[in-house]
Amino acid sequence: MKNRRKESMRKKTAGLAALICAAGLISVTQTDTVLADGGFSYEDVANREFLFCSGAGAWSTVLTIHEDGTFEGYYHDTDIGFAEEGNPNGTRYVCNFSGQFTEPVQVNEYTYSAQLQTLQCEQEPGTEEIIEGIKNMYSEPYGLDNAENILFYIEGAPIAELPEGYRSWVGYLDLANLQETSLPFIGLYNEAAQQGFSSAVKEGSAPVTEETSDIDAELTETESKAAELQSRIDSALAQADINILSGELYKLWDDELNSIWGRLKTILPADTMEQLTDEEIAWIEEKEAAVAAAGREAAGGSMQPMLENLKGSELTKARVYVLAEYLR
Repeated sequence: MKNRRKESMRKKTAGLAALICAAGLISVTQTDTVLADGGFSYEDVANREFLFCSGAGAWSTVLTIHEDGTFEGYYHDTDIGFAEEGNPNGTRYVCNFSGQFTEPVQVNEYTYSAQLQTLQCEQEPGTEEIIEGIKNMYSEPYGLDNAENILFYIEGAPIAELPEGYRSWVGYLDLANLQETSLPFIGLYNEAAQQGFSSAVKEGSAPVTEETSDIDAELTETESKAAELQSRIDSALAQADINILSGELYKLWDDELNSIWGRLKTILPADTMEQLTDEEIAWIEEKEAAVAAAGREAAGGSMQPMLENLKGSELTKARVYVLAEYLR
């Protein structure tokens, strides 16, 4: 749960990405670069998830690429603070998408290039519908804005030689304070929009269930999932993996908070809900200020996303238990 960002941050220029999604399909030409023998291939990333997100982990785009270059993913951004009469449970920005990349071709010893060959959105961008009191606003896949040329950076690529536009998204903006010199994951860079994805090996983790009327049992389950994520954070060696896992932990508690909030809207008296909404908006502002402050301790460094995610997770978990009292 988070405060509303400016529309320009949520949805970049309509441009090519919006047009191709509205049409459902596009084709682009491939570059003339010669395919490298025995180099990078999509088999190298078929067991990975690529993640594009803010440091606070409140919104994200997750992308999975298969061995044949086809891919699917989803973008989500939930904002319960942006509620109106028709959508009392807030607003959700959503895009489920799929497509295909051309075969990767070598640019240099650590960079490979591919073209976005096709891109399809499950729902037409710019349309919306209200489901269970939440306005679902369908958008283009954030992170693939105006995408044409996609760069893949292999694990071990020299961080200092990667574009600033890429480094700024994956925690390596400040070269003066680098704790690592080599990229500890396979990176993906949308060159046109300067949007960068990190990646991590996929591990199965089920989403938080909301199909329970027993709030104590529900919270016990969420705590169990959180403990599993924390254990993976504690045992992870690469900072990039820690950043991604801490973002998942933040999202776990954020999803639980949004789930509880939706139920409170249906059971609490209007005056109580109005007062609670005012409190919630104030809490969101305080939480985001605290998250930003936590990140400033390592501003521009690889640890900034982790610090922000962990602070956001801590505060959101505490708020979950405050709101859960209304369901008891």
